[in-house]
Amino acid sequence: MSARSLPSFSLRTKLLALAAGLVAVPGGIYGAITVAHSRATIARLVGRQLVAEARNGADRLSTALRSEQARLASFAGQDVMREVRTGDFDKRISSFLASVKRGCAACVDLLVLDREDRVVAASAPSWIGATVAASGGAAKPIEGPLPGAAGSPILRLAAPVPDPEVPETRLGRLVALLDWERATEVIARVRSNLVSVGLDADVLIVDAGGTVIGGAAAPGRAWRRGDSLEPAALVEGAPPAARIDSRAGVLLGEALLAGDLPRWRIVVAQPLGEALAPVRRAATLLGAALAATLLAAMAIALLAARRTTRPLAELTAAADSVRRGGGPAPTVRLRSRDEIGTLTAAFNRMSVDLRRAERELVDAAKFAFVGELAAGVAHEVRTPLGVLRSSAQLLERSLEAKDDDARELLHLVRAEVDRIERIVSELLELGRPRELKRESTPLGPILSRAADFVEVQAREKGVGVRRRAIESDPEVLCDPELVYQVALNLLVNAVQVLPGGGSVEIGLVAPRDGQAGFEVVDDGPGMTEEVRARIFEPFFTRRDGGAGLGLTFVQRVVHEHRGRVAVESAPGRGTRFRIELPLGGGAA
Repeated sequence: MSARSLPSFSLRTKLLALAAGLVAVPGGIYGAITVAHSRATIARLVGRQLVAEARNGADRLSTALRSEQARLASFAGQDVMREVRTGDFDKRISSFLASVKRGCAACVDLLVLDREDRVVAASAPSWIGATVAASGGAAKPIEGPLPGAAGSPILRLAAPVPDPEVPETRLGRLVALLDWERATEVIARVRSNLVSVGLDADVLIVDAGGTVIGGAAAPGRAWRRGDSLEPAALVEGAPPAARIDSRAGVLLGEALLAGDLPRWRIVVAQPLGEALAPVRRAATLLGAALAATLLAAMAIALLAARRTTRPLAELTAAADSVRRGGGPAPTVRLRSRDEIGTLTAAFNRMSVDLRRAERELVDAAKFAFVGELAAGVAHEVRTPLGVLRSSAQLLERSLEAKDDDARELLHLVRAEVDRIERIVSELLELGRPRELKRESTPLGPILSRAADFVEVQAREKGVGVRRRAIESDPEVLCDPELVYQVALNLLVNAVQVLPGGGSVEIGLVAPRDGQAGFEVVDDGPGMTEEVRARIFEPFFTRRDGGAGLGLTFVQRVVHEHRGRVAVESAPGRGTRFRIELPLGGGAA
């Protein structure tokens, strides 16, 4: 098999795949088992609550129906009903029925039937003479829901009218036609109570055939009268249990009406999505935990893979660097004594020669820099020397000239000599290596000392020097003398650039991000962006007679202290120099 046909899976990829498999497979199995167990447990607990609420609804509806039956039976036993036996149907029974209807909010009509089920008295005269046949051919105490005259369903209750002389003989029946919704409104109250405690379930009345005949459902739910549920397996006397109607996608709790009432059942139904919402949330949390565990395992595997493959990667990178010829190869750390360690040691021996060549190139670069610096010094010194030479020649030719001319020439010679001395001194100071004497020092006294020194020169030029302090004088880790020279340089530069009447301010900067410092702000002419970009370059100056090394010195000292220099300036808006140094008090 050729090298090109080999699988291109790296060692890191294999370790990551192994870690993912070790976490994902057991975690997935455990999660599936946990979710299934939780689903069954939640369904059982919620089902118990639904069953309890179904019992409550069945008890309430049973009580309401029995109450209506008892009231109807009491009306059937009234003395006024004796006239059914005599056949004297004047307005007394109808008036009685009308008054009963007015006192019954759910009553639609009240009827008195004879033994042939003909209406012989009614709260509404239109019923007189009509025949009211029993549903299914046999009279029942409670029947419904039945179609009403106005299209609304009704509940029909019947109570026998006894013969006062022979109580076991029935003279006829007293029938109450009740509005179905009002007669079963107790179910709506049951649902309202459930909603008030946070259980948004539907409470339904279902007949023996599994058909929904009434109830109260949440807005937007699909339950309608006439819908069917899966047949129930309720047995009277047996403890009810919750079940899942997979066709409707609901969890059901059921209870039968008590005793001799119709074989209706009260069903409390909650959509499975809502009933099992805690399982869904638990599954989400479990998935998030599994994902977090997988990420942690991948991170650990990545670290392990990196630790394993790091020596090979370092050797590969070093070899590529040598191949590209972009510079000396770095030394690879010897991490082990195995075969890879032996290869690393051999590579490091080979890189010794490369490092030697690198040092030679660096030395050559240093010499080139020194040459450039010397050229710069020669350029700056050549002009003063030419002036000195010309002045000396003129002085020699005019020894007999007036004393004023000789005095002027000598003054010019001294000025140029001073300039050369200043340039050379600054060059020497800039290039001299030095060891910082760092100590934790408050900045306030250093700035005051620099401001005191500059005030005399500023007063002579008509420039004001202001000092700004803050509540706490921060201590910085610095060489006090060098920081003093930095502050002095910035103040002197500001005074020299300001015209008469200008002002310069030096003030402390509050500590932040582990650093504190000071600012030197003037209201002078400011700088353009091009000038601001070059102010730290050696020999760059905008002042006549300036050497252009002061700000270079400032930048070098601040960088040696691991600090920062920031400059803000715009033409006509003055200049702000901000110096930030590491805080003292044990800071490194």
